[in-house]
Amino acid sequence: MSARPARPPSPGVQALVCAARTVPLLLRGQLHLRPARVGDSIRLPDGRRFVVFRESTRDGGDGSDPVTLAVWFHLWAIPAGARLRRYVFERACVANTMLFAGFDGYLVKLWMVDPDTSDYAGLYAWRSAEQAQIYARYITSILRPLSTPGSVGFGVLPDTALGAYLDRPGIRS
Repeated sequence: MSARPARPPSPGVQALVCAARTVPLLLRGQLHLRPARVGDSIRLPDGRRFVVFRESTRDGGDGSDPVTLAVWFHLWAIPAGARLRRYVFERACVANTMLFAGFDGYLVKLWMVDPDTSDYAGLYAWRSAEQAQIYARYITSILRPLSTPGSVGFGVLPDTALGAYLDRPGIRS
């Protein structure tokens, strides 16, 4: 008789565990905001372009099998053209660091927006595809109730480090 794979904890439990892991990272100064890519236009694998409005990183170096994760969504409360709502959200969402920085394998997040549609995306560096998949299933379950139907999704680019993805022709401008 084979054992059934363990079900992951609920998103609420995962969020609490992540937050508990994030606090020590903050206290030890291991989380950083970097200005280097802010303002860059980046194309997701599906061809949509987004502008980076924040870059956050975690100390810990590259993974042995680094991957790039793309997550996208459109918040129902921020329609296209809602400049003030977008402005407020983009400044306040740094608090969302508590929802991802403590996950095993997180290295970098590029916070991005399509200024015309108010669609959002995150482009991440993770240490492994397995860790990226765990996080992606968790965060999309949190984003779905807050987003317009059908707008939430993710894609993992295995064997593709974030830097290598960004260096591909036509990805960054």
